[in-house]
Order: sequence, then C-alpha cells, then structure tokens
Amino acid sequence: MDDRLLALVDGVVDAEETRLPLLTLREAQAAVELLQRLAAHEGDGAYAARHLAGNLARRLPAES
Repeated sequence: MDDRLLALVDGVVDAEETRLPLLTLREAQAAVELLQRLAAHEGDGAYAARHLAGNLARRLPAES
C-alpha cells in the first residue's frame, strides 16, 4: 500500500481547508466515473481511487 497516496486521499475528508470550485458538475461526474473504473482493478491506486470516488460521489447532487 502506498501510504502517502492513501493519506492524501483520506486527508480530503478530514482537512479543514477551504474548498475551491475547481470542476463543473459534468467534470466531477466524469472524474468519479473514471475513478470508479480505476478502482475496479487491483493495487494501491485502485484502493485510493475507491476512497476518492466515494468521497467525491457523496458530495455530488443526486441525479433526477
């Protein structure tokens, strides 16, 4: 496990940092989909991708 990568991903939830609007809704949805595809594989990156995809997906508005 790449502890540095996982710490960066897990730190997203815990950070008291100001959030910046960096993506449009469609870009964020595409990023989550890409992360989910990466998460479907094995390895350190897949584990981190699952965590980050989950963190981002929870903040997206519900689809109608």
